[in-house]
Amino acid sequence: MINRLLLVDDDAALTAVLESALTEEGFQVTTARNGRDGLAAFKASGPDLVLLDVLMPELDGLEVCRRLRAQSQVPIILLTSRDEEVDRVSGLELGADDYVTKPFSIRELVARIRAIGRRLQQPAPAGGERLEAGALVVDLGRFEVALAGTRVELTRSELLVLAALVRHRGFVLARDRLLELARGGDVVVTDRTVDTFVKRIRKKLREVDAGFDEVETVIGVGYRYRSGPR
Repeated sequence: MINRLLLVDDDAALTAVLESALTEEGFQVTTARNGRDGLAAFKASGPDLVLLDVLMPELDGLEVCRRLRAQSQVPIILLTSRDEEVDRVSGLELGADDYVTKPFSIRELVARIRAIGRRLQQPAPAGGERLEAGALVVDLGRFEVALAGTRVELTRSELLVLAALVRHRGFVLARDRLLELARGGDVVVTDRTVDTFVKRIRKKLREVDAGFDEVETVIGVGYRYRSGPR
């Protein structure tokens, strides 16, 4: 369950509004005004989820995201005012779980937070489902992935996307269906978001096996995990 939030944003007015509104929603909110203070507040407060502005002094949000992900799997939602998609995609590639673009409604933000909370509370499948496809093992009981015996560090969202592909291997999954299977259908996403998750999964698996090519792109449709040799 998500109770404790860390809000890192240099906009004092917005921070005050968000802190008040989120507190009214029942969350405990710690705030920080720049990236360095945000990292210190993370260590001090141990939040369940981090709300992280992208444009900040003293380390921008993307660098803070990178540093947080190197030490923790805490859920991260990016808050960005930029129109360019590259910031959102870069954040997802660094391990953020979701993003909202300013201006946004409190209702939307709370919905995103609670959606992540519901995913975190989802119990492991009965018996701790273990999916195997050749040298790849996805252990949903332990939330671990291994390729040829080597552990692959995936975020929770990446692992669930990969698990959905492996569970339905041989079948093409459209982007919206893939995210529905992987994330419960309760988060607003874009096609590019799915593409980013798959790109990250491929990159991490290829760091273990440079020849890994089991996740296929089906142009104009979605993705498929190959069911066997070509």
